[in-house]
Amino acid sequence: MILTKLIESLEYEWSLENGFLGLLRAGEFSNNGLARLLGVLDTIDLDDQKIIDRRLVSLLWYMPIFMDWQRERLEENGVDLVKLDSAITEIDNRLEGILGIP
Repeated sequence: MILTKLIESLEYEWSLENGFLGLLRAGEFSNNGLARLLGVLDTIDLDDQKIIDRRLVSLLWYMPIFMDWQRERLEENGVDLVKLDSAITEIDNRLEGILGIP
């Protein structure tokens, strides 16, 4: 995927209106949104690039941390936290594949 399109797709997932991560902030867990986000992450192939776009990295690395911070809000809204934990793990696994591990 072209970098600008990839960044637009990730920014959409952070949007408060319809993005998976934006909806989490409102206490809503969207299965369709998660599937869409995972689909975007699955398109990322950095081909062992030594330099990665700063905006791309900022949109990626913060996801699992942000998701964990929404735990209380989601629980208050009756969301099964097992779903949240599973989503965090899926995203963590993909990010490890994209960015690598130290």
